[in-house]
Amino acid sequence: FTPPLTFPEDSQYEMVCCGVETYYRFPNIDGKNNKLQISLDKGKTWIQLELATGCYEIEGINTSLKRLIKEKGASKDVELCLVPNKNTLQSILSLKNIWIDFGGGDKGSLRSVLGFDKKIYKDGTHESEYIVNILRVNSIILHCDVISLSKKNGIDSPIIYSFFPNVSPGQKIVDRPKNLIYLPITLSVISQMTVWLTDQDDESLDIRGEELTITFHIRAC
Repeated sequence: FTPPLTFPEDSQYEMVCCGVETYYRFPNIDGKNNKLQISLDKGKTWIQLELATGCYEIEGINTSLKRLIKEKGASKDVELCLVPNKNTLQSILSLKNIWIDFGGGDKGSLRSVLGFDKKIYKDGTHESEYIVNILRVNSIILHCDVISLSKKNGIDSPIIYSFFPNVSPGQKIVDRPKNLIYLPITLSVISQMTVWLTDQDDESLDIRGEELTITFHIRAC
């Protein structure tokens, strides 16, 4: 800040987040969980497939896999269908003339999203062994390095606000906290301030170049 924010010494000051605006563009599929291998000749040779980084639902993954398989030269008698089981929260994979390998370490990393085990799935219908994990982000956490008295799991952490967007991927996030919780400011002079977003696991949130607007309010207390 030029000039720096200077607070009179006769009072203490506190700050709150009043609003966050950006777009829901952070991906649930990226280089960590976008791979699987297919075989069109009953396991003699294997082809690596990778989904492009993006925001996917099960239907979107199904469409993308079909397109990638077609691009690899699959014949018309090759069929793949991936659908969610909304009752068990698992996924159902139907295969004809195609095998899928979700093993091989990172080469089959898409299994972690769809709930499948580290093995080869041959022709037929298969239900995933585990619940689908399509949402990697459960909470968006806003950090600010000039506040105190905030904790996460009992440990001091500069968290000033957390939320989850109430819109679908691709739409604009406009979040206004209903209950404003002010936190003490640790400095009497602020020349610069760092603010950053993470998920619930403290992994940096990739908003893929979208503009991020955050509004704060400071008051004497």
